[in-house]
Amino acid sequence: MDRELSHEELQALTGAYALDAVEPDERELMELHLMECPRCRAEVAEYREVAAFLAHNGHTAPEGLWDRVSEAMEETPPPLDLAPVMSLPAPRSTGVRIAAAVAAVAAVAAVFFGVKVVDLGHHLDRIERQSATDRAVVEAQQDPRSRTVDLASATGAKAAEVVLRPDGTGFLVKDRLAPLSPDRTYQLWMLVDGKAISAGVLGPNPGIVPFKAAGDPAGFAISNEVRGGATQPSKALYSGTLS
Repeated sequence: MDRELSHEELQALTGAYALDAVEPDERELMELHLMECPRCRAEVAEYREVAAFLAHNGHTAPEGLWDRVSEAMEETPPPLDLAPVMSLPAPRSTGVRIAAAVAAVAAVAAVFFGVKVVDLGHHLDRIERQSATDRAVVEAQQDPRSRTVDLASATGAKAAEVVLRPDGTGFLVKDRLAPLSPDRTYQLWMLVDGKAISAGVLGPNPGIVPFKAAGDPAGFAISNEVRGGATQPSKALYSGTLS
């Protein structure tokens, strides 16, 4: 593939990627994208859980089933009484599309496997309880009241993102933080009234890290400290100011 794919184009591939139905170059782009996008990572997890449930229900899949499932993910689902499924909570914009896709998969399953909708609904209840952190990040990112800041180096290289909700709940979303040696750790700092206050020791290779902000931070910073953390940052590697 000669060009980069936009977020929307990659998001449209999540269903096919979950079913291993993408080209090698698309797979490589998706895997890189999933490392830093909790929204798409949550969608892929949804699709894979449903596919795994169908694959292990004790029946042999008819020929062409997975092609039909893949097509169903891209189409409007047929009418089907799926109240337990459709009533499940989900992030605003992605939730509607995920619920529609899951309903379509359930319809295919009902036709080819005789799967009871109520059983699938119970299974989906369990799916909804998984990936809680990814879901919380997606909801925070979609909340118009949330504030987001990119943490970048002095040269402008972006390293991570912080999403802060009005209630002080926040998330550090890893982007390009290079892993440290085991005797070192990243540490997140809140900038409040001109002072740096620790928001948490992140470890040498953080992913998504939730935290609770105290006061009204003007910005955030990340430093590289000795394992265990420090009371004051030795040097801010990456920082950003909230708008």
